[in-house]
Amino acid sequence: MEIEKITSEDISKMDYNQLIGLVKETNRPPGGRRTLFEIINRTCIDRESRVLEIGTSTGFTAIELSKLVKCKIISIDINEMSLKEAQDRAFKEGFDNIKFIKADINNLPFEDSEFDLVIVGNVLSLMSNKEKAFGECRRVCKKAGFIAVVPMFYIEKPSDELVKNVSRAIQVNITPLYKKDWDDFFKIPDLEVYWTEKYKFNYTDDKIIKEFVEDILNRGHLRKLERGSFETLKNKYTEYMYLFRDNLSKMGFSIILLSNKMIWEDTELYTSVKLD
Repeated sequence: MEIEKITSEDISKMDYNQLIGLVKETNRPPGGRRTLFEIINRTCIDRESRVLEIGTSTGFTAIELSKLVKCKIISIDINEMSLKEAQDRAFKEGFDNIKFIKADINNLPFEDSEFDLVIVGNVLSLMSNKEKAFGECRRVCKKAGFIAVVPMFYIEKPSDELVKNVSRAIQVNITPLYKKDWDDFFKIPDLEVYWTEKYKFNYTDDKIIKEFVEDILNRGHLRKLERGSFETLKNKYTEYMYLFRDNLSKMGFSIILLSNKMIWEDTELYTSVKLD
């Protein structure tokens, strides 16, 4: 849809992921570049590696990955507006190694064992049937490949009102998950956690959020919106930024690299921990 034709009513019906496509926000995985750096370094991918990125949004992960290793990347998302922006950004950066396609994690249009690395980010948190979605990730990943997930979890118990408001914003009925929930989810007999590290989100001050929102809404393409539509966007986007700040300040995330166990491999008996 041409931006001039987007009405106030259209914007009021959009969820956060649709707003990202409209305002062309840079949507990063939890941890941003640091997370990608860890994934790339620890999986040892090279220019010949085939990588699937699930939930690319506006393309940050695929483009940043290409800056470090110009491997063969397929990035998927269900939002066409975000995919268009991702394609435009990759073209401007001069990367021709990325293919952006519209696809759903629950029904990946790829052959079995097609990718050396599957990057899932926080997408699993949003799935009602996490087992099915993760099963698809495992299906398309090579037996000797890696799956990188970056699930978010609550460190503090959120209020029912906060959960309801976040669910409304992303149009997904979320159930609060904690680190133990994810630890239990990935306890799969023929799968092992190759490496993991956990982090906590910082609290972002009002002043920083205000400046961020002003910068986003000052983008040239948004000036084409009718005044009423722009005001609706401004109010809704601002509301979401403060809402997500309040939510994320109670949350952390883990970077988890998963790999298949070899069929001949015994359980590791003598384990260890890293010393400070």
